[in-house]
Amino acid sequence: MRKQVIIIGGGVIGAACAYFLSRRNLPVLILERQYLASGCTSATASMVNNFSTNPIPEPLRPFTFQGHRLIKELEADFELSLEISRGGTLILATNEQEFIDLKNLFDEVKQTGVNCEFFDGLTVRRREPLLAAHTMGAIYNPDSYHVNPFRLCEGYLNAALRRGSEIKYGTEVRNIKFRNDQVDCVITDQGQYEADYVIVAGGAYTPQIFSESGVDIPIIPARGQAIISEACLPMLNHTLSFLPHMYIKQVANGNFYLGSSTEYVGYNTDITLDSISAYSCYLVRAMPILAKVKILRLFAGLRPMTADKLPILGPIPQCSRVILAAGHCSNGIRYSAITGKTVSQLILDGKTELPIDAFALNRFA
Repeated sequence: MRKQVIIIGGGVIGAACAYFLSRRNLPVLILERQYLASGCTSATASMVNNFSTNPIPEPLRPFTFQGHRLIKELEADFELSLEISRGGTLILATNEQEFIDLKNLFDEVKQTGVNCEFFDGLTVRRREPLLAAHTMGAIYNPDSYHVNPFRLCEGYLNAALRRGSEIKYGTEVRNIKFRNDQVDCVITDQGQYEADYVIVAGGAYTPQIFSESGVDIPIIPARGQAIISEACLPMLNHTLSFLPHMYIKQVANGNFYLGSSTEYVGYNTDITLDSISAYSCYLVRAMPILAKVKILRLFAGLRPMTADKLPILGPIPQCSRVILAAGHCSNGIRYSAITGKTVSQLILDGKTELPIDAFALNRFA
């Protein structure tokens, strides 16, 4: 079977690439080794911020601002609501050192022109009465929102399928063969596929896809463990984020999502009591009523991390028709739409609206 474009990976990045290509009348074939959103997409806080607990590196800022806007605009093209929560985010300080760090972060963020405010502890507790009395202050980001990651991924995919794309589940890619700057074939456990272009959006598993071709992809898996609670009455007006990279959010049906850890333990997705206990104790201290909320389930995902925290986006040096769209660290949801749009421009126009040189694979050479 020959296709113009094959996408490897049925997570939010691969689905977004399929969506934007099909929107420009280029249907694709997606090869997914398990099921839709089976990797990091299903284990994410799915927050779409224009800044976070760390300042955004300069090369990513245009992607951040466009991606933040784009997801909300795309909802009209999807069959289901994305369950967007638009209450904004409070980035909280719970002790004196965090308060100092938060003030420094606020000064850095303001210099980038992002709309945000700094609240003292009393103001924060008026906005969120369930926070503990030791809450010292917060940065308020009114433009932050979060989405249902499953609906976002399904929205991208279903819109692509309506326009003629295909997806094959249970198909594991073993190798990509190329020569003379052309793709020979994609080898899977279900047979071979030919294509003019191959987009690799395999998340943390991207290096394994290239293990037989000799292309080194410096992506390392980082396990993140999280908690989903029982559904509760509405208790929060905002998403709560904390400087030690933890969060509390309440979704549309009332469940709390609590997370998360970052652990470099290879491809291990086991749940560990030590990690769950460590961050849940921190979050319960910050919002004591959580101690009374029952846990529904625990889960873990593997974030595709790079050394400089920037994604890898663009062709591999060995073949310009094999394009990487991976290494988005913990921000795949945030950058899904702008990544899909950029990859579609790269294939169909031969150039991109936003510069991507800083994301090239050869920066690690």
